[in-house]
Amino acid sequence: MKQSFPGERVKQLLPLLVAFALVLPAAAAQPVLEYYGIEDNVEDNLQVRHVITLRFAEPVPQLDYQVNFPVANLTVRATFDQADCAQQGSAISCNLGGITQERNQLILSYDTAGSIREQAGKLVYAPSYSFLPTNKSFVIIRLPPTATLSEDVANRSFSPSSGGILSDGKRIMVFWEMRDLPQGAQQFSVSFSLPPKLPDTPLLVTLALLVVIVMVGVVVYGRRRRQEHEDAVSSVLNPDETALVEILKRGEGRALQKTLVKESGFSKAKVSRLVKDLRERGVVEVEPVSGRENRILLTLGKEKPKEQPTPPANSAPAGSPPAPPSPAP
Repeated sequence: MKQSFPGERVKQLLPLLVAFALVLPAAAAQPVLEYYGIEDNVEDNLQVRHVITLRFAEPVPQLDYQVNFPVANLTVRATFDQADCAQQGSAISCNLGGITQERNQLILSYDTAGSIREQAGKLVYAPSYSFLPTNKSFVIIRLPPTATLSEDVANRSFSPSSGGILSDGKRIMVFWEMRDLPQGAQQFSVSFSLPPKLPDTPLLVTLALLVVIVMVGVVVYGRRRRQEHEDAVSSVLNPDETALVEILKRGEGRALQKTLVKESGFSKAKVSRLVKDLRERGVVEVEPVSGRENRILLTLGKEKPKEQPTPPANSAPAGSPPAPPSPAP
């Protein structure tokens, strides 16, 4: 029987060891995300404003975020120390530094044009996104204010058909929630229609059409206002932001910032950061109360209360006789 000597066994295993050594650095350098948020806002001019939120599960020194169209108006926000980003070819390349478990969020905002095509009389927006290994992802596409889904059966207007539909009373929104995503590309699509442009007509006909459009708009708006807004709020918020919103709801839509700190159990710095993010997204407003205290107001899905004018301190109620003159000293 032929015996294998240690040197021969090492030679046999050497190719496998080399292959493993080449694969391991690439896998170790691959970013893993706790959260991947995509918000695409389609405007009336069919340009798209993208807001990409990346929350890293581990420190990452560099990121090459793939994009399919030329980028304009790129802005970068990060909760950690360094985020130097610029478009290079078909990617937004970022040098990152100072990522920790608490300070791990990067937000890329940019505009693109030319991503919407006309197909069979409909407008189709079909973005493709490259996904890193991700624990949780939320994708939402907001259509223009005057847009409607192209199909009578709603989920035939978008893909994947597992998505859901929301409305804030102004826009139709299609969203997808996903978990435990592997690395790879994911295609989304929404088909919609816009009302035709008014042709040149005599003034009276144009005014009549405008009146009809306004009346229909009032009816539609009235119906949409009665829809539940809580789903729209909770779907676009992370758990920490949801906790603050729930506290505000219990307080009839308002609370002092120190109350949010006390009831949430979060630090003052964390509550300040969450409030800032919610304010930038139009979910809350901040009302100064004193030099070091603010009142936080929940604004999404609520109408602002009308302020009653305060009468001057020396004014008398209507119908009251004038006050007698003061006696001379």
